[in-house]
Amino acid sequence: MELDEAIKGRRSIRSYEDRPVPMELIREVLEAGTWAPSAKNGQQWRFTVLAGAAKKGLTDLFRSELKVLKAKIGMVQMGSSFGSCGIMERAPVLIMVWNAGGHGWETEAHSVAAAIQNMLLKAHGLGLGSLWIGDIYYAKEALERHLGKPWKLMAAVTLGWPESTPSPPPKKPVEEVSEFLG
Repeated sequence: MELDEAIKGRRSIRSYEDRPVPMELIREVLEAGTWAPSAKNGQQWRFTVLAGAAKKGLTDLFRSELKVLKAKIGMVQMGSSFGSCGIMERAPVLIMVWNAGGHGWETEAHSVAAAIQNMLLKAHGLGLGSLWIGDIYYAKEALERHLGKPWKLMAAVTLGWPESTPSPPPKKPVEEVSEFLG
């Protein structure tokens, strides 16, 4: 797959076929993440891959925490969190993405974001679908406790065989989002 085709063809996939993803493909997606640029070559990313019962335990906890929060703040304030939880429940693979950088630099988070983008592009290149989920922040502390890692939880990425691929959303032209000086 050509690079421009991968960049322009990748979509956020929210529905997956009910079939497993081979471990070899999961490893390829993770390896692509490890080739991202990182602040001071710190390679701050860490990944926890969940499937089966491990994924169910985490998503059950997430849904339970969302219900508690909804009772406190109301459904209007919950955004897309319940929808994201449903996608996490139905996806064959869930990858929790961490920032293991200990310096507190903003660029450590940038490094992790670059790794996630590499993973999304690699998944697309392999014919897999993926979704970058930030709604985990609604229950970040509970998810961190559940997984017991010493790092900062940054995102979740779902992975699986897409049921369908949506059309591309409209994109703003370069002229609208760029400024050229000098």
